[in-house]
Amino acid sequence: MNSEPANGEDGGQKDGGQGESGPQPRRFGVLNPETFAPFRYRDFRVLWLMVFVRSAALWLETVARPVLIVELTGSAFLLGAVLAAYMAPTLLLAPIAGIIIDRYPHRAVLVGALMANIISSGILFVLLLLDLAEGWQVILLAVVSGCSTGFFHPARRAMLPNMVEQSHLRAAMALSQTGQTSMRIGGALMAGLLLLFADFTWIFGIMTVLNASSAVMVLLIRTREEPHDPEPGAARSLWRQTTAGARWAIESRWPLAVIGISAVLFIFLQPYEGVMVPLIVIEELGQHRAWVGYLVAVGGVGATLGSVLIASMTEIRSPNTLMVGIIVIGGIALTVLSHAPHLALVAICVFFASACVNNMVSVANLALLAHAPANMRGQALTLMNLVLGTILIGALLAGTLADTLGARLGLLTMGVCLLACALLALSTPRVRWWLWRRQTYAAVSKEDWLRLSDDDR
Repeated sequence: MNSEPANGEDGGQKDGGQGESGPQPRRFGVLNPETFAPFRYRDFRVLWLMVFVRSAALWLETVARPVLIVELTGSAFLLGAVLAAYMAPTLLLAPIAGIIIDRYPHRAVLVGALMANIISSGILFVLLLLDLAEGWQVILLAVVSGCSTGFFHPARRAMLPNMVEQSHLRAAMALSQTGQTSMRIGGALMAGLLLLFADFTWIFGIMTVLNASSAVMVLLIRTREEPHDPEPGAARSLWRQTTAGARWAIESRWPLAVIGISAVLFIFLQPYEGVMVPLIVIEELGQHRAWVGYLVAVGGVGATLGSVLIASMTEIRSPNTLMVGIIVIGGIALTVLSHAPHLALVAICVFFASACVNNMVSVANLALLAHAPANMRGQALTLMNLVLGTILIGALLAGTLADTLGARLGLLTMGVCLLACALLALSTPRVRWWLWRRQTYAAVSKEDWLRLSDDDR
């Protein structure tokens, strides 16, 4: 791990900011004094700024793309299809992405991912400028943009252990997420204002400039990387390489529970924002399309505050229980949102639902990154990309429910499904044992995991 002061840093405090005198008092009674310690590292600051700028482009696209589809086609199903098209590459490319991230310099992977964003937004900018844009083109270019996601997020997270001390890794993971969620506020507000006073051409033109700027920032990162080559003297097959992460998860056992709980959230909660919120705002409440952007910004406030709270925790004693709790809160938020009669209540529900989605990502990725072998960090993190890929299932489900039942009943159905999954998890002995007894992740064999959970029935 590269934690040397040679990078221009003060080297980090390996005790996580706690000396012999014990834990330091929390600021404002809440924040751990070491919450923002990762910002002492120059390269973390550059990475955070790059994520911040790239996220401005991401949230401009997140707001504009579904509204553009609604205006071009008027189809709720295609609204789900465009989100599915964006997430499909994440699912399909995840195993290969892990190999590439573990084998090649992370900076090169990040630049390549950002090039996909530049191409996608640039082509759509030209099509809109020439008034040639059609629905199928938006969906096709969403696939190109989605290719970036499959590489970008695992690569930038895999860099963190090389940038900060191990004692600051949890805070770095959560704070790197705030780079994305905080700009969600500004990017979504910017999109709302542009939709109010300008048009889609401006949005995709600005996105192209922001993506290009992010690529330049990646080149400024100086952290020395330690790529891991294949096992010496072993001619490993492509199949063995692409399935290494899955084998590690199966042998360790507990990552399967992390993946399963995360998948439930991404199928039933994640698509609400890109599919249901535009329909609720524009069709159900009859509000201007700019409100879609404003509500996404409200969600950004919830996500950012949640990320800062996680970063400030001295430790997360039971991340498993926290993840199930997030599912319950998300299910309640969707259920209330399905009956919301005005924008104020919609905004409150979006605040909590978005906080749940983003902080599930932080907690699950931290669990995988902190305990994966050093030569498999990329492949461990791309396991979450496989889970993120299930969003395409949720997107198609949400679009179908909106077409057949309407946006409100569709939201209610998804909220009930979340709550039912949480109830099922809590009623399953092995899962219940995992939630309450597995306070930390440790090297427990598959046989021991099953035996201990059986004993706890």
